[in-house]
Amino acid sequence: MRSSILALAAALAFAGCGTEGPPCSPPDGCLAASEVSGTCECHDWKVISDHVVPLKFLVVGVFGPPPGSQSVVTYGSFSASSGYPPGQSQLGTRMRAVVRDAQGKETVLSVSVPSPGVGQYTMTALGGRTLAVSMVAADGIGLGGGDGFDLYPPSRDQVMVWVNPTLRMVTDAGGHVHGVWGWSGTCFWPPGAIAGTGQCSAPQVLMLDRGEVDGTIPMAGSYWASFLATLEPDDRSLILGYDRLAAVPQPTAADLDSDPRFLRLGDAQLDPLGSQTPDTSWTPCPGVARDDDFPVFATTEVPLDASTTVLVEQSWLSATLDCATQKPGLMVGTTTQGCRLTSRTYLDRMFGTLAFLPETVPPACTTPPP
Repeated sequence: MRSSILALAAALAFAGCGTEGPPCSPPDGCLAASEVSGTCECHDWKVISDHVVPLKFLVVGVFGPPPGSQSVVTYGSFSASSGYPPGQSQLGTRMRAVVRDAQGKETVLSVSVPSPGVGQYTMTALGGRTLAVSMVAADGIGLGGGDGFDLYPPSRDQVMVWVNPTLRMVTDAGGHVHGVWGWSGTCFWPPGAIAGTGQCSAPQVLMLDRGEVDGTIPMAGSYWASFLATLEPDDRSLILGYDRLAAVPQPTAADLDSDPRFLRLGDAQLDPLGSQTPDTSWTPCPGVARDDDFPVFATTEVPLDASTTVLVEQSWLSATLDCATQKPGLMVGTTTQGCRLTSRTYLDRMFGTLAFLPETVPPACTTPPP
């Protein structure tokens, strides 16, 4: 009986050896592979090219003060007890990189981002081909009130400029093209550097007055001046072009209503006897942020070589995969007698910010403060 069992075991062992397939043979250029469901799959390809895309900056936000000498708008996380208009919202932009070859064919790059840095802004991959650069959730920015103006000139609009972006276009032996994002060590702002090193620890975003970019008002900080000194006239025009409501001529309500970048929220009523604000709640998308739900609101073209151009495209903002409802904080008010106006209020979906388009403006609202 014992000999029969041993013979059966030997036969089964021999049969098992006979059914083993050949070892997984990776294709050329594959550094590591494994067999998955009977197929040899490569999961680490050799890099065959690595090109640095010469990005100088990217605009990641635009907003202006709301009408009214007592008005304030907030972005980020503000509670009802903060003393500012309460709200929970994001500030930044969602983007992707696209490569265009000499024949005009465009390919969206897959996205790779580093581990989160330590700073006011962070970088997050959303899906396989899009990413967001946004203010960290616990931070916040407030704007307006205190200067006595009921209507600010366009020169006081704020433009948020990411001044140290990096992007590499990496191609591997399997034919995959990746967009590898990051940030450089150039801060243009010593407080944003890692202590003792002079290097940035995260995406560095400067909050610039429009007038500082176009040269109509003095620069308030030497670090801003050092960045602006690197810009050519075309660079300045590109930055200012993101500020849609400051264009000349100014867009009409019909222009904004037909532009998918802008979502009309309602009207803000400014009145010294009692002002009203519309509901500023909005939801970026019905459910989850998807790579293929990407209406292009703005494009920056960066030549890579004589035959290749990289496009950085921007769409509606969500800094998280789940498109949660956001609500910028808004309070509208004035103490100026005779300053009564209606302002159409829009949500700039590319940056998550509010935009205001006043209708007929009475002279009282344009009187400079004493």
